[in-house]
Amino acid sequence: MADRNARPESSAPKAAYELEEPTLATARAALQGYFGPHTEDLWLTLLFDAGLTGDETGSRAVNRLIATMQASHPIARLCARSLAVRVAVYDRLVAKRPGSAVST
Repeated sequence: MADRNARPESSAPKAAYELEEPTLATARAALQGYFGPHTEDLWLTLLFDAGLTGDETGSRAVNRLIATMQASHPIARLCARSLAVRVAVYDRLVAKRPGSAVST
C-alpha cells in the first residue's frame, strides 16, 4: 500500500523554496507599482544617492539601494521595508543552503 502512495518524482529531494534573489530590477518593479509613471525620476534620484548606476548585480547593490530608500520618500521607505524583508527571507531560506551560490 505504501508503494501505491509513493510518487516516483517525489523521491528525489527538491529545493524547498523556489525564490529568486531580489535585484535592483526587483526594487524598480516594486517602486513602479507604487509610483507608476513617476517612477523614473525617483529611480534615478535613488540610484544617484546610493552611488549606483543601475547596472550592478548582487546583494551589496540591493542593500545600498534599500538603505537609500529608507531615507527617502515615505512610500519609498515602505517599499524599502518590504524589499528588506524579501532579501532577509531569501538569505535565510535559499542563499544559506549548502551548495547554493550566493552572489555579492
